Parts: sequence; C-alpha cells; structure tokens
Amino acid sequence: MRHGSLFPKMSSILLVAGDPSGDAHAARLIEALKRQDPTLTFAALGGPAMQRAGAVLLDELTQTASIGPFDAARHLGRFLRAKRLFEARLRTQRPDLVILVDFGDFNLPVIAPLAKRHGVAVLYYISPQLWAWGRWRLRYVQRYVDRMVVFLPFEKTLYEQVGVAVTWVGHPLVEHARPSLTKDAALARYRLNPWRRTVGLLPGSREDEVRRHLPLMLAAAHRMTAHMPGLQFLIVKAPGLPRSAMDRAVRAAQCEVRLAEGALADALQVMEAAVVASGTATLETALGDVPMVVVYRASWPTYAAARLVLRVPSIGLVNVVAGRPIVPELIQCRATPRGLASRVVELLRDEERCAAMRQSLREVARTLGPPGAVTRAALAVTEMLRSASRS
Repeated sequence: MRHGSLFPKMSSILLVAGDPSGDAHAARLIEALKRQDPTLTFAALGGPAMQRAGAVLLDELTQTASIGPFDAARHLGRFLRAKRLFEARLRTQRPDLVILVDFGDFNLPVIAPLAKRHGVAVLYYISPQLWAWGRWRLRYVQRYVDRMVVFLPFEKTLYEQVGVAVTWVGHPLVEHARPSLTKDAALARYRLNPWRRTVGLLPGSREDEVRRHLPLMLAAAHRMTAHMPGLQFLIVKAPGLPRSAMDRAVRAAQCEVRLAEGALADALQVMEAAVVASGTATLETALGDVPMVVVYRASWPTYAAARLVLRVPSIGLVNVVAGRPIVPELIQCRATPRGLASRVVELLRDEERCAAMRQSLREVARTLGPPGAVTRAALAVTEMLRSASRS
C-alpha cells in the first residue's frame, strides 16, 4: 500500500457541479478528502472553486446555472460538450468514483447513466429537490446512484423509503456560516452607519436569479424608505457572480445601498431584516438569526411547469425544513415592490413578531445537525473507495 494512502493504489475522483453553490460545496469536499488522503486525485466539470481546491477542470459549467429546464435550454451546446468531455474522460482515464453535486436536470438523466454504463460507482452529494418536484426522477436515483449523501434529515427518510443507500451528514452551513468579523468591523467594512437600521438584500447565486430579483428588491427598498426614512440597505453578492451589473443597479438605486462581497455570515450580523431569494441562503440567514421575507421569480414557462408538479406547500427551504410557514413567501406575481416593502416594514415595526420568528429560525438551525458535515461526507466517500478497491 502507498505510504500515507488509504487505498492500495492512487485513487481518482471525477466530480460534476453546475452552479457556483455546488462548485463551492464540492471544493470543500475535495479539501476534506485531501486531508484524509493526500494521494487522491480529482478532475471536474464545474467551476473555479474546485479548480482552486486542486481538481483538474475539464470544463466550466457554473456559467450554465439556470432556473428550470426552459431557462437551461439556451445552454444546450455547453451541456452537449460537457457530456462529450465526461464520456471521453471515462474512456481514457476511468475514475474510481464519480461524485455528482446537485444539478439534477443534467446529472440525473445524463451523467449518472453514463457513469454506470462505464462501470463507475456513483455517489450523489447534495440531493436535488426531488421531494418538492420531480419525484418521478427517483427512478434515476434508484437505478444509477450507489449512495446519496444528503444535508437535510427528511431527505434521508425519503431515500430510505424507496430503498436507496443514503447517508445524512448534516448541513455544512452550520460550520461555514460563522462570522469572521465582529459586528463593528463588518459595519466599517461595508461603510454602513451604525446608528441606522440595515436591511439585507440577497438576490440569489445565479445570474438569472439576480436579473429577476435585484430590480424588484431595489424598487421595494425605495418604497421602504418612504415609510421608514432612516433605512440603509446591503446587497450581498454571491461568489462567482459578475459585479458589473450589480454596480450599475446600485448606482441607479433611489435609496442608500451598499454592495458587499465576501462571507454572507459577516454581513448577516449587521442586518435587522432581510429579503432573500428562495434557496440555501434562507438557511444561512436563519443561522444568522435574521428575520426575513422570501421571494422568488422564475420565467413564466418554468413557473407554470413547476405549479403542475410542485408537491410541497412552501418553496423556501427554511419553511420546508421547519415543516410550516415561519417566514413569509412572495412568489412570482405576488412578488411586487409594494407587497415586499409592506412585509419588511411590518417586520421592522413589530418587535414581538421578530422575536417569535427568530425563535423559530433557531429551531430550524438546530435540525441542521452538528458541525463537521463535510468531514462526515468525506468519510462516506472514502468508504465507497475502500469498497471499490476491495471488489
């Protein structure tokens, strides 16, 4: 056995992620795996975070991040190229394990079957939201995925019920959502007035989301200042998004807005309330103990299709995890500047309601598991590699 290696030979892993969030989660997993065995090698269809973590980047896929299959159609050429590159890698440098990271519209019907056709074990890291829509895609998981590694406890129950091997590791945000700055240092970094109330604006981690949500949020912010003139606003840019379009929007805003980069956990410290695009950011906002209003807009074809298959009463992850509506959701045509402004102003003016919401958010935070999720996920990966090396 190689000195310092867990396996009889140097093992290789091929990862596929299709948006900045998945890229970041995959990069942390690579780093944890390297700590367990420095001889492991990695290649990826993904983005710059995995490349910085040490993976050989076969193609940049995070620029294809879209909302639903209709929005993704314009990236068809990139997806076809990624499929060809993936299959070429399987033929020329067959990995010991394929790790699929979220990105269910591509990973489940396209990549997972290819991997299995070439006899490569498949581990799925971060479950697509099959529990919300697309339960029919569970058959792909049953047929092509050897193990699911999931973040949310109810996902473990879902996969156990259909006979899929599954490991619940808890949510990495519990560990990674810790601020690195004090509140005073964060106020200084973002050039905010400490005597004024700050509302956070979190428009999403994908360009499509920002394009649909940021104008809405800024228009609502302008309305909020008519009711509460002392408000200031902080936009937090997700990693990997271009700054230029956001800069233009901030310059055109009719209220006092700052644009922040860096850790969301640092920015959450200075917020008294937040407007959050539905997604993982709602959980991070919950961990930051910030009352929120959730918004979401998709293209009308995507929204219409989602309405036909949606199987849960809420779409905000914080409400889904809670099992009840603990924060307001304004979706599609209900997401208007006027409606959004009134919901946030109501929150800011009602201290009892804010306190009750914070209590519910803390309950959600406790269900996300203890710190160490990525380390536990890496252990699940190495156990699969051990099994492969013994067979």
